[in-house]
Amino acid sequence: MTTVAEYFAEQLIDAGVERVYGLPGGENVEILDAIRRRGIDFLLVKNESSACFMAATDARLTGTIGVALATLGPGAANAFAGLAHAYLDRAPVLLITAANDPEFIDKHTHQVIDLKAMFRPVCKRTAELTVENAADAIPRALSLAKANRPGPVHISIHNRIAAQTMQAVSPAKPQRKTVAVHASNVLAARRLLADKRKPIIVVGLGVQPNRPYWQIRRLAESLNAPVIDTPKSKGALSAHHPLFAGTVGLTRDDPVYDLLDEADCVVAIGFDVVELVKPWDFEKPLIWIANWSNDDPQIDCELELVGAVGEILDALGEAKANTLLDWGAERVRRFRQQQSRRKLPTPLKGRILPQTFLTSLRENAPDDIILTTDVGSHKIFTALEWRPRRPNRYFVSNGLSAMGFGLSSAIAAAEVTSQPVVCITGDAGLAMVMGELGLLVERQLPVLIALMNDSALDLIRSAQIRRGRQAFGTEFDNPDFEFIAKAFGIAYRNVESRLDCDEAIRAGLESQAPMLIDVMIDPIGYPTTVR
Repeated sequence: MTTVAEYFAEQLIDAGVERVYGLPGGENVEILDAIRRRGIDFLLVKNESSACFMAATDARLTGTIGVALATLGPGAANAFAGLAHAYLDRAPVLLITAANDPEFIDKHTHQVIDLKAMFRPVCKRTAELTVENAADAIPRALSLAKANRPGPVHISIHNRIAAQTMQAVSPAKPQRKTVAVHASNVLAARRLLADKRKPIIVVGLGVQPNRPYWQIRRLAESLNAPVIDTPKSKGALSAHHPLFAGTVGLTRDDPVYDLLDEADCVVAIGFDVVELVKPWDFEKPLIWIANWSNDDPQIDCELELVGAVGEILDALGEAKANTLLDWGAERVRRFRQQQSRRKLPTPLKGRILPQTFLTSLRENAPDDIILTTDVGSHKIFTALEWRPRRPNRYFVSNGLSAMGFGLSSAIAAAEVTSQPVVCITGDAGLAMVMGELGLLVERQLPVLIALMNDSALDLIRSAQIRRGRQAFGTEFDNPDFEFIAKAFGIAYRNVESRLDCDEAIRAGLESQAPMLIDVMIDPIGYPTTVR
């Protein structure tokens, strides 16, 4: 015999879970104690959405399930934005919340929210545990989170249920259904590519579960096809590779759209249009290769190959195309040359351009540096301009684009890898999750926070100006971040020049300790800012 809480903790261990992020309430004590006794680490956050952001990053780095915990009522409600991120950014996250005592349902309304109704739109499954359903509901939810297109699941449990005993069981683990790609489909893909003159590859977030990076490189080189990534797949092909063209999905006129317009065939690998601001409306043959079917929404597609991405790419092998000599690496070379000619504006005195900071970071950080970004003008700029040299080293909320993600993600990344992590965040985004700074010191995490300080919601302010409106409700006064860093026990540097950048970044990365660098940015350098 075992309790429901003990069984739950055992199932987490079997799933490879090593840590849980959360903010508990009195109704979580049984499950929290079971987690403790099974040796699962617990990181106490200051906001429940932060826990979900952290769990999503944990899942991506470890390849397991990310787990977040919250109480009922307000705790569950606070977690919604984080769970919505996991839903639109396709992260296998389990949110465990407390539940109201089922014996009191319809007898009182204190903190009562219909959690199933609340979470159903952003979850693959939501369930309330009972003694009778626990043996099936828990492993089913854990399996479903990673199946096909990954996504979040939600389980609620009341203390009284968690403490009850249940028959110890070893349920048969749900078999993951794999779709065998028929040889005729692979042959059809090869035939479609054979006469194409300008093939192009678009890599999306769906490559993460399988991580078929070398197969992507092999196909690109065989076709001599430019490779475009999306923000959440950055690094799938190294930015050093001569076929890497750039990133798509941030604005309606990203530079690489020029190459997509020229191409005569698209090979979409792990592609998900949830990452695109501009609707996908290209009328050219597209070969769909992903773990999930082409829907939600369905885009025009000539061939659909659904299954394990790595296995499909293995089957395609060194597929050939009749690629033009001035396409592929040569076209990418000219494209990069054209982009490098862009003239940069002159920043205000005492301010630096975001380009200056990013160049300094690239030159002073190792090739495998992990970078997280928050949301705003700096996100669009960084996602377009940052050039990862290794895969799975760039983290961003893109499907949902939730502010507050950057610092939370950096905390989880540093916790999982024990490696230095750089977080680029805006002043508004940091203000949303400032309490999480305490975790950096508590856990002594090597996170370098680059605060893009411009005292504004610059992306929104720019939208106002473009429409001929006055800046209103988008500018604010910042606190003294040096005093804030000192209050948390975090090292601080002020950055107003390239030399300041170099010194601060080197000091932060070498210290192996948390540091906040206050980058006095001139937003005029952002591609979205009105000049």
